[in-house]
Amino acid sequence: MSGPLPVVTYLLGAWDLSICGDLLLQGVIFAQTAHYFALYDSDLAPLRLFVLGLLLLTTLKSMQMIAVLWVQNVVHFTDIRAAGMMYTTNWLQQINLGFGAFIAFYIQLFMCQRLWALCKNVYILLVLLAMFTFSLVAAFVAVGLTFNDQPIVRSTWISLHFGIVFGGDLLLCGSMAYYLLKHSKQVLPQTAGMLNAVLRITVQSAMPGAVCAMITLINSQIGEQSNALKPSTMVTIISSNFLPKLYALSAMWTLNSRRAILLARSTGQNTSSNEGQSGGRKTGVPASGGHGLGVELGDFGKVKQIQVRTQVQTTHHIDPEEAISVREHGLKSTEEDTEVGSTKSSLR
Repeated sequence: MSGPLPVVTYLLGAWDLSICGDLLLQGVIFAQTAHYFALYDSDLAPLRLFVLGLLLLTTLKSMQMIAVLWVQNVVHFTDIRAAGMMYTTNWLQQINLGFGAFIAFYIQLFMCQRLWALCKNVYILLVLLAMFTFSLVAAFVAVGLTFNDQPIVRSTWISLHFGIVFGGDLLLCGSMAYYLLKHSKQVLPQTAGMLNAVLRITVQSAMPGAVCAMITLINSQIGEQSNALKPSTMVTIISSNFLPKLYALSAMWTLNSRRAILLARSTGQNTSSNEGQSGGRKTGVPASGGHGLGVELGDFGKVKQIQVRTQVQTTHHIDPEEAISVREHGLKSTEEDTEVGSTKSSLR
């Protein structure tokens, strides 16, 4: 008994699996969004609008995936060849790369805003914006070439898109990790612990998207471009469809982790509330990352100051002879005070 055709296994099956995974991730996004609006009703309007926009875009993406599933498995139920050619004949699949790239770009702008508030380094920000903008343009060019049925040139632009996205993700995550570590060395221990928690959340939330982009890039370059029916094609389709939803989960994970970090910070302050009150003084130093940390840490960012403990120690060197003379002078003063007291008593 012969097995399924390669087009069914590596192409249609890949789309079915990626659509199922997309809907599963969208359910998690719904839960994360409900969690956000339930706990962070005091957030500023731009941040709440960003979450609403993200919810709208990801929901439309899932609707597009459901439409692809319907056309592939219902409309072309008896025509495997037509179902396998949807990437070049049906607009629902032709816009898929551009739609996912736009969602990723929307979230990347949010991440760049966080980095800018943290480091205020215009050069890094400009490089990241240029990379992410070019990756979006490359995706749109690939979509245009898909409508014009030019597969060879299209594959080049697709590779450029995923390669630049992967490089930009590494630069963005590395820059945020560097500046968070830099700030954690300049603050009080409890604040440093909170910044380290933010660093862990940043790495953990960015890791799935970066790994997914790397897998997509590697598998898109494996094998001959003329033979699309291969396991690497299946992995590329699945990972590329997962990528925008993983970016969305990364953003929502970062936003929803603020409450837990603040609770951990307040618990740490209860055990170290007296720290720095003796033997030193506290100085309010403006934090260069106040606004960016506010996006991640809620009320902490509104303070815009981080308390830095500065200890000042003064050492006085006294000559031994001076110390003896000072001691003798003190004894004489004590004797004189005693004599005067006794005289006053006798007069009374």
